[in-house]
Formats: sequence, C-alpha cells, structure tokens
Amino acid sequence: MSYPQGPQWGQGYPQQGPPQQYPQQQYPQQGYPPPGYGGPQFPGQQPPKKGNGLMIGLIAGGGALVVIVFVILAFVAPGFLLSDDKPSSSSSATKTPLSVEWGSVLAGKFMLAVFGDEADKAAESACADSKEKVRAAAKALGDRNASLTAKDPRAAGPDLISVTMSGTLNYESEFSTTMEVRREGEDKYCIVSVSPLPPA
Repeated sequence: MSYPQGPQWGQGYPQQGPPQQYPQQQYPQQGYPPPGYGGPQFPGQQPPKKGNGLMIGLIAGGGALVVIVFVILAFVAPGFLLSDDKPSSSSSATKTPLSVEWGSVLAGKFMLAVFGDEADKAAESACADSKEKVRAAAKALGDRNASLTAKDPRAAGPDLISVTMSGTLNYESEFSTTMEVRREGEDKYCIVSVSPLPPA
C-alpha cells in the first residue's frame, strides 16, 4: 500500500486557489513616529526641511564663542577697543620717575668748581643752552669767595629739580641762591640756571 508522500525538501504544497486576503487593521504605533513623519501632512504641503536645528545650534554656539572671547580680551587687554588715533597717556605712565638725587650731585660739582675758581668745570655740568650762564654764575661766586652748602633737592616739575644753596660771601655776608637741574633723558641731568647771583 502506498501512501501519498509529503512535499520533499525544496518543494511546496500545491496551491489551492488564490491566497485569501485578510483585511489589515491599522494600529497606532507607540513611541516615536516613523522616519520622515513630521506631523500631519496636507495636500500640497512640502515636508519640513531637516537640519534647521543643527544650523541654529551652530549659530548659537558661534555667538557664545564670540562673547567668551570678547570677555576674555576685556580682562586681559582692556585697551583693545581703543583707537590708536587717540593720544595715549601710557608714555607718561611708563616714564622713569625723576631722580632728585641728581640735584645734590650737580650742586656738589658746582660748589667744588666755585671753591677752586674753575668756572669751566662748572660749565661742564650745564645743559647745552645754559653753559655760558652757569660759567658766569660760578665765576661771580668764586670771585666773592663764596662758601656754600646745599639743602635737600626737591622736584619742581616733571623734569625739573630745585636745590637751594646757602652760605657766606667773602667769609662774612650771608647769601642764598637756587640752582635748577633739568632732566634731558632717562639718566641725563644738567644745570639750567643758578640765581640770584651776588651783587657786583
């Protein structure tokens, strides 16, 4: 007795008519909408363009970076917003302070020149435009046997030092005069004037 054999491997059952069509039901999906779904669509409406969020994020990030750099520069280099056309007071702020000790040094040289009757030596310590005046002052004081001592120098201006010298003339009469010393460079000081001079 032979039994009908079932389908061999690779063979299927014979088709018996067209496959039955079952109505498919649409169930709402839970979670996120499928890719490309951007909400309700209406005829004639284009789907929303993607990448707008990324562009907005990049713009916002760039703006934040500019603000951070601006704040850092405002603290590190506070003058970076100033124009170079305006005169700056930084040159006076970085200028070396006036060294009033030069008043004592030059007063000492001048008094030694007076004591030794060496008017030319006194002129060596004078400014270029004051050499003749300083030479004449040293000669006038030397001719009257001036014996002088210098008081503490004091600043009389941003580049000017004043030194008062007092003593005697011809070993008896009291006399007082003022020497002015000018700064002409970072470390260059010279005698501008000595006045008043003793009467002739």
